[in-house]
Amino acid sequence: MTALLFEIGCEELPADVCADLERQLVGDGAAGAGGRDVTEKNGGSDRRGLVRRLLEEARLWAPARGSEQADLLAVLITPRRIGIRVAPVPARQTPSVQRFRGPRAEVAFDKGVPTKAGAGFARAKGVAPEDLARETVDGTEFVVAEIEEVRRPSIEVVPGFCAELLDHLHVPRGMRWGSRPDGVEDYLRFSRPIRWLVCKLGRRTVRFRFYDLECADLSLGHRVMGRPVKVINPDVYESRLEEQAVVADQRRRRTLIESGLDERAAALGGTWSDPGDVLAEAIYLVEWPTVLSGSFDEGHLRLPDDVLITAMQGHQRYFPVRDGDGALMPVFLYVCNADPQYAELITSGNTRVLNGRLDDAAFAYDRDVAMGIDAIAEKLDAVVFHEKLGSLAEKAVRLQDLSTWLAAGPEAFGTGEVDHGEVALAAGLAKADLASGMVQEFPTLQGRMGELYARSAGHPRVVATAIGEHYRPLSAMAPLPSSDVGRALAIADKADNIVGAWVAGEKPTGSRDPYALRRAAIGIVRIALEGDLRFPVDRLLERAAEAFADQGLDVDGAAVVSGTLAFVWERLEALLLDEGVDQECVQAALGSSAPDVPGVAVRARELARLRDLEILADAATAYTRCASLAAKAGTSTGEVTAELLLDAAEKALFDAYRETRERITASLASQDVEGALGAAAGLREPVDRYFDDVLVMDGDPDVRDNRLAQLAAVRDLLRQIADFSRIAV
Repeated sequence: MTALLFEIGCEELPADVCADLERQLVGDGAAGAGGRDVTEKNGGSDRRGLVRRLLEEARLWAPARGSEQADLLAVLITPRRIGIRVAPVPARQTPSVQRFRGPRAEVAFDKGVPTKAGAGFARAKGVAPEDLARETVDGTEFVVAEIEEVRRPSIEVVPGFCAELLDHLHVPRGMRWGSRPDGVEDYLRFSRPIRWLVCKLGRRTVRFRFYDLECADLSLGHRVMGRPVKVINPDVYESRLEEQAVVADQRRRRTLIESGLDERAAALGGTWSDPGDVLAEAIYLVEWPTVLSGSFDEGHLRLPDDVLITAMQGHQRYFPVRDGDGALMPVFLYVCNADPQYAELITSGNTRVLNGRLDDAAFAYDRDVAMGIDAIAEKLDAVVFHEKLGSLAEKAVRLQDLSTWLAAGPEAFGTGEVDHGEVALAAGLAKADLASGMVQEFPTLQGRMGELYARSAGHPRVVATAIGEHYRPLSAMAPLPSSDVGRALAIADKADNIVGAWVAGEKPTGSRDPYALRRAAIGIVRIALEGDLRFPVDRLLERAAEAFADQGLDVDGAAVVSGTLAFVWERLEALLLDEGVDQECVQAALGSSAPDVPGVAVRARELARLRDLEILADAATAYTRCASLAAKAGTSTGEVTAELLLDAAEKALFDAYRETRERITASLASQDVEGALGAAAGLREPVDRYFDDVLVMDGDPDVRDNRLAQLAAVRDLLRQIADFSRIAV
């Protein structure tokens, strides 16, 4: 047993590519250095990670009993290198025996003598007939050939493993460089040009060619402060690099950076913060981290904190510092990858850049405040929302219509506490800051600047807060709007975006979602669920489509509503499945007549909870017996005529239906799914009796149609609870 090291040296990789490569290579093995769970993406559905999977396929993965993956595998990533160290690796491939099942034993042997079939099978597998083993499957004995694969020396297998690893690494927008070598069909593509390869198996250098790269034992140190490094063996890889100003382990870089930030902030009399999660990126921007500090013009502290922080973090990757009272100080911290002896010169340049950004921000902010948010909103007709969907002014009109409709609906906000005038005002001003100088300078402050400008203009606090929160949630699990006005505006904005994409013919695909519509749909679902807002989703989308039609656009309303409704329900389905709700129960709930998100969700959860109870089986049986014949009839059914109910079983079912309808309706109104199921289960007996005693397809067409209408009525009543045909009970 020995250790394996493989290093891929390249030009500076983007930080997000470094983090993604770590997830691909490690898989479930550990959390990333940025603090994120590496299971989010790992290069495919195989959650072992790329390194372990390829080592297992090459038969080079030989962990000691009881060892964890983290003890065997180290993935070390800096901007200029990807290092993979595995220990131990066997001297030869691990054993592997293939088993091939042959004919039945009684066919392969006759009284212990190989038959033609048995001898032929043994010959085909390269074994002697007497070496064939036996195994019994479902009571039948077969002959089996066991073939042990050749165990090649690891040093012969490692080049193939390395080449496979390079081929399987997925990078977005991979680039090609240099010329294509003779005999190679494709160009080498990677995020940045690969400049060197190192591979060591213990003290032995594994030499091979990959495209026009020669793998050897020579690595490079820091671009400025380091020199070439001859790697002697994997055990000294990190220490030899550190001699040349490279901290290879991203987790150690993170620790060094955090320690440096703590020390610098304490020396300045404050504490550092990282609201933009810049640290997760900074660890992949440096190989030799040094934390330095600078200052900016104290006069800029009059700007809102969000502006200062965005200027520091969004553009320069700096860390703001707050004093003991929580106020921002006119200083910043940053992580440097250059030679620390030039710290003063480097800090001077960073300070000059930040002050320039803040000068621009101050000019834009003062001009916007002087103009006022109402005047800025008047400029929205000159700002294009989408070339096929009109201006932002037209979007504001649509938002006012949708959000006030939501606020007026008792299903969504039945408390009577929502001021419709405040909703309309917030919707009319929600997009105003997109025409402001500040948001043009700092696009990530959209919404937040609208909130600040609305407060500056004296608008009600609830209106300003709704403007600031209407983009929420900003990710699948991010915070939601905190007020009813904000919830109505956020749902309206997301519905308008989703429907607008369908109207413009730019709905998302499996690989493309440029307008983040999946996130918008998840936002609608989460806001409705957590606020228990029972508005009809189909009517929301229908009204959004009507708003585009009123604008003069050509809208196929039925197709748009159908497509967007399925899109939103898919997001709810995914959320419920993530909760652990059984898929059949989710499908059954989605097939119900519940029009709202909370209604579907509570049905799915309750069906899963009650799945093994008899009441669910009885309700499902009553439903499927009625639905099956009503569907086969292929005719439209109308109202049930009591005078045409001739049989006692018909009348009994009719009476049970009317009584059950009231109980189911009352139960579902209070989200009592168990109570509704209990009522539905009571229809099992009259339905069974009906099918025993009544000939549905009577020769009299009026009687036949009436009986089909009765079955359809029972089916539709039970479908208010669930589409029981989608769940096996």
